[in-house]
Amino acid sequence: MAFPSLGDNEQSNTSPFFRGGLNHSSANVSSVSTAQATSSLHGQHEYRDQTYLHTREGSPYSFAVGRKPLGSTISSLPTLKTANTNAPLLSSPSQPRRQVVSKRGSSWNWEISALVLSLGAITTLVALLIYADGRSLAQWNSVLSLNTLVSTLGAISRTSLAFAISSCLGQAKWNWFRRRADNLVAFDRFDDASRGPWGSLWLIIWVRACHWVAIGAIVTIILIGFEPFLQTVISFYGQIDANPISSEVQLGRSEVLDVGSYFKDGTSGLYSINLTPSNTTVRLETYNVLPDLGMLSSFNNGFYNSSNNVGRTTSFICPTANCTWPVFTSLAVCSACSDVTSHLQRSVKFGSNLGTISSHIMTVEADYMAHSLPRLNLTNANGAHRTNAGSAYMAATVITDPQLTISFNNLTTMITAVEVIKAVAGYESGELLWDDTPVSATECALYFCTNAYRSVVEKGILKEDIMASWAERDFSSYQDTQARPNFDLYEKWNNYSLYTGEGDFDRSDLQLFIPQEAIKEYGMPDDAVLRFNVTEHTVGSTTHLVNRQLLTASMAWPFWGDQSSDQTPTVQALYQSTNLSATFDHVAWTVSNWIRDVSSAKQLGVGGEWVIHIHVEWPYMILPLLAMALGLFYCLWSMWDTRKLHLQPWKTGMIATLTHSVDAETRAQLRHADRNGYLEEAVKAMTVKFEDVGCGLELRIEQNQDLS
Repeated sequence: MAFPSLGDNEQSNTSPFFRGGLNHSSANVSSVSTAQATSSLHGQHEYRDQTYLHTREGSPYSFAVGRKPLGSTISSLPTLKTANTNAPLLSSPSQPRRQVVSKRGSSWNWEISALVLSLGAITTLVALLIYADGRSLAQWNSVLSLNTLVSTLGAISRTSLAFAISSCLGQAKWNWFRRRADNLVAFDRFDDASRGPWGSLWLIIWVRACHWVAIGAIVTIILIGFEPFLQTVISFYGQIDANPISSEVQLGRSEVLDVGSYFKDGTSGLYSINLTPSNTTVRLETYNVLPDLGMLSSFNNGFYNSSNNVGRTTSFICPTANCTWPVFTSLAVCSACSDVTSHLQRSVKFGSNLGTISSHIMTVEADYMAHSLPRLNLTNANGAHRTNAGSAYMAATVITDPQLTISFNNLTTMITAVEVIKAVAGYESGELLWDDTPVSATECALYFCTNAYRSVVEKGILKEDIMASWAERDFSSYQDTQARPNFDLYEKWNNYSLYTGEGDFDRSDLQLFIPQEAIKEYGMPDDAVLRFNVTEHTVGSTTHLVNRQLLTASMAWPFWGDQSSDQTPTVQALYQSTNLSATFDHVAWTVSNWIRDVSSAKQLGVGGEWVIHIHVEWPYMILPLLAMALGLFYCLWSMWDTRKLHLQPWKTGMIATLTHSVDAETRAQLRHADRNGYLEEAVKAMTVKFEDVGCGLELRIEQNQDLS
């Protein structure tokens, strides 16, 4: 039986080969012959017949491959005619030289350069971000903005890396078929992957992410988010920075307090006190007192609207309206309050004018109910209504000896203690009779102390927090300067009270101190002041001012009866206070601020201004750095694998694809399948391998392969 040539089939659609494909007969056999040119080193070429046997056994897609040599040869090659020469088209040059078959070159030089450029750009970018992180925006003086540089370096790194990855994915198809025989579809998969993320995604699915080549495909996909991540890596925030120009940032503090006058009365002479139980007589000098007007004003301001804790702050200098100070210490006046209602004793007694408020011009006989503390009571007639004359709503007293207080026995820097007993508001409003009226009792103290402050000015407003307070008295201070006998006995008898009544001694300054360990505990600077002095003038004038002029031993509200002449305006503040603890806190705060204002000592601070800073969101750099690391690894591996397989780096070059793709017989089968409409099925059934049979590497179908 004669086999028509491939040319004959193409000229006539009624040849036996195509008739068998169209009629679907079960035994038709067709043959196609083609010519394959093989060349020798001497330029001689011969064409060998290649026969394709197509069988129809129930399926139009079933065919087998056979080979038979063609006896005829050709003695001459096609020539390329030019103006002056006739040169053989396939002739070898007299001197062999390396041919460049792709714009990407026939070596890895371009890819290596791209990797170096990409790595250099990303390294420069990281160094730039490290430099810029935390710096103020004003310090960036470049013509180009930071975001512009980040975007530019990111684009250089991404495009360079993408170029190298694309070449290596293109080379992967040659390496793949050189190492193994596989379905021809794989060639298309690798080629698509070298063109972009969509093809890379299908390559990952196809290899099931179980091959090194998937790394390159993954990097190609990751590169989609490369620049978006870099665009979010830069953010900005504002903060107050120290301004080195502002050197006059100051805030008041006090180390020594010397105000008021406390001096001997030369006309009165000495007077004697008999100390019990030792029965020792001590002679004291009489002192006159002139309180400081500023101290008096600060106490009055503290008690005025004293339940409102919002008051003026100490003076400060802050030119920039934003300043900070380190933790510092200062002399101050502190307060403390305690609820002593549980100490009240209730009793009833019949008599005349036994109430807290009474008048000699009116006699009231009744049963009187008293709510009493050891040194104070609030008493009204039983059944009395608030409209009754002589009804008291509040009673208060001062205590100057710490040992006589309920809550402050060990407070040796105490200026005064105040006990207050108040009836509930229902008694004043007339809703309750005295017999049914609950009362409460509070004991509060004011005392010299030292405070540790944390201060800051924001937008021109001073905010201060008291981190800690101490009332530590140095008992070697505030001593008799003349070292007279029995002074120590007098101090013990007086329970080391600062208030001494009419007489006193010439004394040294009262010293308060802060424990050394507080420096570390509260983060104070090493040079923080830990010892403070209060002069005798200050102690004497202040204690007499508070315990004689502002407060008295017998205070009651309302003003009425024989006791009204002894009342002071402070009584009204105590009665109107809805929170005695807040009242005394406000007094202490106001007096402490005044003490700091009149002091010559100043705490230096640092002025600040609102500055915009650069912040690097480092987590967003993970994706670009990961892409760089994986991409560099994959490219180096691909280059090494190509070298190991002794292949040229053809990469994605089309000339290389045309030169080294399928051999002639495989191509003929593909063309036949295409003409008959089953190309896709044929490709999926075709297994090829990259082989060299003497005329160069090419993809060849496995011999005698059954593609059914």
